[in-house]
Amino acid sequence: MRLNIVRNYIVKKVQSSNLLIAILINSFFLSLIFLFCDVKYEVSDDFVMAAILSGAYGDGPNPQMVFVNVIIGYLLLPFYKLFPEISWYFMLQLFLIFISSCAVTYFLFEKLEKPKAMMLSVIFILFFSNDAYILLQFTKTAMLAIMAGSLVFLWALFYKKSIWNILAGGLICLMGTMLRFSDIYLAGGFLLFILGYEFVRIYMEKGLKGLFEKKVAVILLAGCILIGSAYGIRNLNKVICNADENYRQYYLYNGVRSGVVDAPECGYEEMADELSEIGVSENDYYMMRSWNFADNDFFTYERMRKTAEIIAQHHSVQEVGKEKIFERLQEREYLKYPVFLACIVLLGLGVFLNYPRWWTMLISMGIGEFYLIYFCYRERYVYRVEYSIFLGMFMCGIYFWKQHSFSEANDSECIDKKKGIMKICAVITSLCIMVHLVLYIPDRSYQEIASEDRMDYITNTFYESWNYRPQKYRKVVNKEKPPSGLLEEFSTNTDNFYFLDFQTTIQILYFEWYPWENVDDEKYDNFSYLAGITTNYPDLIKLLKKKGVENPLKSLVDEEVYLVDNRYLEIKLNYLREHYYPDARVELYKEIDGYQIWKFFEE
Repeated sequence: MRLNIVRNYIVKKVQSSNLLIAILINSFFLSLIFLFCDVKYEVSDDFVMAAILSGAYGDGPNPQMVFVNVIIGYLLLPFYKLFPEISWYFMLQLFLIFISSCAVTYFLFEKLEKPKAMMLSVIFILFFSNDAYILLQFTKTAMLAIMAGSLVFLWALFYKKSIWNILAGGLICLMGTMLRFSDIYLAGGFLLFILGYEFVRIYMEKGLKGLFEKKVAVILLAGCILIGSAYGIRNLNKVICNADENYRQYYLYNGVRSGVVDAPECGYEEMADELSEIGVSENDYYMMRSWNFADNDFFTYERMRKTAEIIAQHHSVQEVGKEKIFERLQEREYLKYPVFLACIVLLGLGVFLNYPRWWTMLISMGIGEFYLIYFCYRERYVYRVEYSIFLGMFMCGIYFWKQHSFSEANDSECIDKKKGIMKICAVITSLCIMVHLVLYIPDRSYQEIASEDRMDYITNTFYESWNYRPQKYRKVVNKEKPPSGLLEEFSTNTDNFYFLDFQTTIQILYFEWYPWENVDDEKYDNFSYLAGITTNYPDLIKLLKKKGVENPLKSLVDEEVYLVDNRYLEIKLNYLREHYYPDARVELYKEIDGYQIWKFFEE
């Protein structure tokens, strides 16, 4: 009897609290992810930042994480001191995805009938949250937090008038901007549309006088405070980073580095005259483009800056016509993206279940199309950005959904309509869950992978991190790992130093670490990327000096220095011959698990 009373009390409590409902729904789907899916980083940038924060490059945890606001690093430092075995950077992303997803579900249950709210929540979680969980990537997580927080923030300002919702939404949004500030420009187009709609609505309801009411002034003030806080935190990050001259120089170099390696390819022939004037040969240029600029004596800040400017000038005069952009869009095959299909589904459902405002989804998709065309023009069409755009489309679309209004609650026709809506929502919810059941069936092929095959197993699926591939979500890399022969080579030859070719190892080697475990700094001190996003990073410079390495490329001929390289050996050899050792040669030292280890000689 008492058990029934307690159970009934709990059920009533949950049913009366939309926040509890949101937490329970998201906890259920997150538990399925943990039980049946293999959570991993989508790209290596997150692993590198987690390694930096863990102290893998230095003497202790370092909050300077290159792309993420340093304040997040400082907030996480106490956790690293209390529980150093755990990767708190990884845990932060999981937590931020979870609370953002809960915020969206709570928002839907607050403003819609429960069947509609459940349907849209399930679609959102299955198509967007699960993607973010299984392949963690800070750009995706940041966009999710910014949009989720902004939706709750704006809805609370215009309708709910709850200070707690305003604060919670604003805080989630700010956390997203701290993880990846540039995502606010992706979110901005969708949020401006929402704001424009709301102000036009106020004008249509109350006329020009309504726009000058106290309520509108409060909304504008709150919005300015949120935007000002985001920019203020960003500027504080800059002040902290630039306070140390070593980090200031690193961030300056990293900026021009991005202008070279992340820029569209124009071809050396197009720029030969300008590059020759600054002393950059064809081989030098391809050394830069292939992430092999590990020589501060030659690839100086000024030379990299001038190269970036030359590339930008040539790209700006190249004609990118409509046909070329359309061709690039076709190549991406968006019809195969579940996140794009979710937007199509939302548009179709809106026609039947949100008819007065179904057109808002068309405008949202138009904004997204503008972003896609822009990034195709800039040749920056990578999946993590595309995911963020489709996420913006979807979340902008659900903002405009509203409850059905029935004139008479007891009218039989109205009751039939309500039942019809409930049935539609139940069917769509069930279909989405059934379609996604395959996601929870892991690919068992990992059980047959030996050490020598693991490199190919990972490369074939995960190397192209910039592209969407459905296999990534079911492939398992964190269970029954065979021992890594390459890492064993490093750990058993501590007197040697191994440089890793960026293109050979950056997208695959980090899978040898569990994402939820901290990187052991004691096992990370005799190998490093030859060049990469950590080039000139102060902690890495100290590590190299401790190993007696002043110039990574030049040091390749030193007695105990080796290079792991499967891709760009020839241009490195040519570079050494052009700049330092005319008779330089290279020999294969070992091949371990598919990785080739080379030894360079001066003559």
